[in-house]
Amino acid sequence: MKKYILWFWILFLVGIMSFIGLFVAADLGWLGKMPSVEDLLNPKSDLASVVCSSDGKVLGKYFFQNRTNADFQDLAPELVQAIVSTEDERFYEHPGIDFFGTIRAVIFLGTRGGGSTITQQLAKMVFTEKRSSNILVAVKQKVQEYVISAKLERYYTKQEIIAMYYNRFDFINNAVGINSAASVYFNVLPDSLKIHHSAMLAGMAKNPSLFNPIRRPDTTLFRRNVVFGQMLRNKLITQEQFDSLKQLPLDLDYQVVDHSEGIAPYFRETLRGMLASILTEKVEGTDQYAVSKPNGDRYNIYTDGLKIYTTIDSRMQQYAEYAVERYLKEYLQDDFAKKLKRDLRRSNKEDQFPFKRLSKEQIENVMNTARKRTSRYRTMTGRECSNCHRRGDFVSKQNIEGIDYWVCKAPECGEDEMLRAVPEDSVSIVFDTPREMNVFSWKGNLDTTMSPNDSIKYYKSFLQSGLMSLDPLTGQIKAWVGGINHHYFAYDHVQTAKRQVGSTFKPFVYALAMESGIDACFEVPDIEYCFQKEDYDMQKDWCPGNSHAFTEKSLTLKYGLAASLNNVTAWIMTKFSPQAAAEYAHRCGITSFIDPVPSLALGVADLSVYEMTSAYGTFMNKGRRMDPIYLLRIEDNTGAIIYEAEQDEVDVMSEETAYKVVDLMKGVTTWIPGPDGKNEGGTAVRMRIDRPDREYDNISGNIEIAGKTGTTQGNSDGWFMGAVPDLVTGVWVGAEDRSVRFLYTQDGMGTNTALPIWCYYMKKVWEDKKLGVTTRPFEIPESLKNVNFDCRQTNGGSDLFSN
Repeated sequence: MKKYILWFWILFLVGIMSFIGLFVAADLGWLGKMPSVEDLLNPKSDLASVVCSSDGKVLGKYFFQNRTNADFQDLAPELVQAIVSTEDERFYEHPGIDFFGTIRAVIFLGTRGGGSTITQQLAKMVFTEKRSSNILVAVKQKVQEYVISAKLERYYTKQEIIAMYYNRFDFINNAVGINSAASVYFNVLPDSLKIHHSAMLAGMAKNPSLFNPIRRPDTTLFRRNVVFGQMLRNKLITQEQFDSLKQLPLDLDYQVVDHSEGIAPYFRETLRGMLASILTEKVEGTDQYAVSKPNGDRYNIYTDGLKIYTTIDSRMQQYAEYAVERYLKEYLQDDFAKKLKRDLRRSNKEDQFPFKRLSKEQIENVMNTARKRTSRYRTMTGRECSNCHRRGDFVSKQNIEGIDYWVCKAPECGEDEMLRAVPEDSVSIVFDTPREMNVFSWKGNLDTTMSPNDSIKYYKSFLQSGLMSLDPLTGQIKAWVGGINHHYFAYDHVQTAKRQVGSTFKPFVYALAMESGIDACFEVPDIEYCFQKEDYDMQKDWCPGNSHAFTEKSLTLKYGLAASLNNVTAWIMTKFSPQAAAEYAHRCGITSFIDPVPSLALGVADLSVYEMTSAYGTFMNKGRRMDPIYLLRIEDNTGAIIYEAEQDEVDVMSEETAYKVVDLMKGVTTWIPGPDGKNEGGTAVRMRIDRPDREYDNISGNIEIAGKTGTTQGNSDGWFMGAVPDLVTGVWVGAEDRSVRFLYTQDGMGTNTALPIWCYYMKKVWEDKKLGVTTRPFEIPESLKNVNFDCRQTNGGSDLFSN
């Protein structure tokens, strides 16, 4: 008997020592790499970078995982009660490992609940791998979890562990962490969650894929009520509360999270490119990053939780997006398509829609170019990856069992992607084959069946718009609308696109005259003015005309700009030069190349909304150019500033010249004396006319507005540049392809396409008194206060340029 007792104690002690040794080995890292104290105190996690507006709103995020951390005090109390009641009832009593729970799990094989505490679950999420199917590896992982859990309890308070758990948990549907989950599912912050919201989120912790409120609302509701039962059992709610709460619906306010969703998506995409340039720029002559972490590594906008402060005002951005959508959706798109289809139907060419004045060969060239720009074409031909691998590269073509595949590599995706290669001669067949697809529509996105070729023609029929709003006094951009829907039309029409500007270029030409000493009331005859072929290396003389016959009457320069008369602009250009006009525009802020040709007087230059709005801001800022700015600063996840933007300021013209140009543009938006002395309206005067069928009209005549309309040849582009003293806004409207155009000038001119959007936008801005955009008049320089600007009494022409 003594021998048996001796062996019993030997085996018992060996077992105990082996058990203890197993944990010691794990702690020493003999069973696999273990986190250091530094790792425990600073657990690595991918944090989304947040883009903030100037009024303190979140515009969007850049992320691999949509996660931003919350502190314990940011959590609703019911969140804490619900997770402890459901996942770990003895959380506040155990040291990270619940021995009673572990023994129960072993005895009942997990049928009465698992043995993992909240701390252990946190350790698994942060530091250990996905549970292995190999039992020996799984045991090793479990031991490591025990050791890590004990260390977590040593270095963190219970409250901190709860917060870390909620911050790490993936609630799916792009909701990683409690901040994102509260926002995605209920559109609130974590401290504003109601008790039934908190219970649902706590219930998801068991199995978020199973208890997915979007796909399985009934199952999720059942699980939420189980959480209520646990809270009742732990005496955190009463029976009456339980009976009442379980009757409530899920009460979701689901917010889709995607880089294309939310406000200002075009702006955020442009900002992303700028951030990439800033964070990858190196100190000249070295390998060091100009903006870097303390250890010299570069920042990553997808994982480092940066806070990016911008100049965009969320309210003005929403008003701008509203204005574009409302006018195009409710009026312009339908009117455009209806008239174009009707005209094509009359000539039996309905199948050519939306192309009007193109031959079949020209249409095919347009379509072929469009096909090559599609993701489908680039993927089939090995030029672009798909799915998670979008940012990856095709590295080779492999033949597997007689089939060619493109191999795509993207580090963040893990495994390579194999895409079946399509022979070049089969591409056209693919584009002609109907398939199910989801397409954009102003009436709501549509599930339909059409061929990729038909979808290209369908999308080319949509009118696009670019809008940018800028504070001319600071150069800060306040609103940026690059198109009608970023998910379906990702091309930005604010900074990336450059379109012919038409008559909106004319103020730069008139500025030459104002700077030379001519005033707004200077008169020129309404006759033809020509550019001589020998002076400009042309085959023949060029004499621009107007939409009406010349009257030979005297016209003031103010009337010439207000009525957008080409011959008056041509007269000014002949007295100076196209080169002088191009240089003046560049001084004002235009950065693109401008070909100094005579037709520049009519605005043949291709420029962006970004450039035009910035340049017009120079006139409104008393001749001082402020380089446009939209990024203010970047902070790291501790709040330390790692980048602050700098801005250039340049005096371009005198305050007097700037005001003279502003006064000329004021005539565009109101009534001014015509050649017969009678008041006539400028090209944008419709904004002053009160008509019940046009809500955007009836802007008070007491508000001074400087503006300029623009329409290009062929009616492809419509512009309106409008400004008040503290806000300049440029609007462009046109189809993606210039060959898709309005039939008639009265429909395609900027007065009909772009001006109404500006009016919708500004009426909203003025209604929001908190924005502080005033309706005060433009300030007249002291030196000009006695100058005649209404042109009712003039001194006639001048012989200033008689030679």
